[in-house]
Amino acid sequence: MLKKLAQVTLATVLMSVFAAPNSAIALPLGEFVPVRPSPDDVYIDQRGNVIPVDEFGIPMDNPNPDAAEQERALPPCTPVSGVDNPHRSSTGVAASGHGWWDKGDCSSNRAVVYNCLYMQHDDGYWYQKACSQSKELKPGGGSSHRTVARRDCAGTAVRQWRNHVDVDVVGEWDTAEKPMRQAAVACVA
Repeated sequence: MLKKLAQVTLATVLMSVFAAPNSAIALPLGEFVPVRPSPDDVYIDQRGNVIPVDEFGIPMDNPNPDAAEQERALPPCTPVSGVDNPHRSSTGVAASGHGWWDKGDCSSNRAVVYNCLYMQHDDGYWYQKACSQSKELKPGGGSSHRTVARRDCAGTAVRQWRNHVDVDVVGEWDTAEKPMRQAAVACVA
């Protein structure tokens, strides 16, 4: 009996994970979902336009297009891009997410950082709900050295949210990773 129950449970888990790659994964609120974006993910900006994604499924919505034109005489440095789980804001009924950076092997003391929040709708697409302003920050994080994307909730049903962060080191060519965290948040926007 236990063996059959284990087989049914495993089959149910596998079906839920592999049957619909763009569907939400049901986890407790605020728990990190260990998934990576996919080139099949569709992101929609706040005007309803599709945001192109790169070959890794990362939305290409950088508000700082000049960052790619930096001097490339040396190999790129690798900053540490900080990103937290999307979560309910402690200051009201809103979803929020933060972005920050640390130097990694870069030498600059400044980087332009921004982050964007996306909520998954029933159609499986990820809709952009809020983006922070681009801020030139010192490394290290903390409340004074981070960006904040925040969106008020229209309701408190649970939805999957993603927080993407981008770091462009000032005066240095840096790598282009754009880490993402995904979590279930009791917020519909």
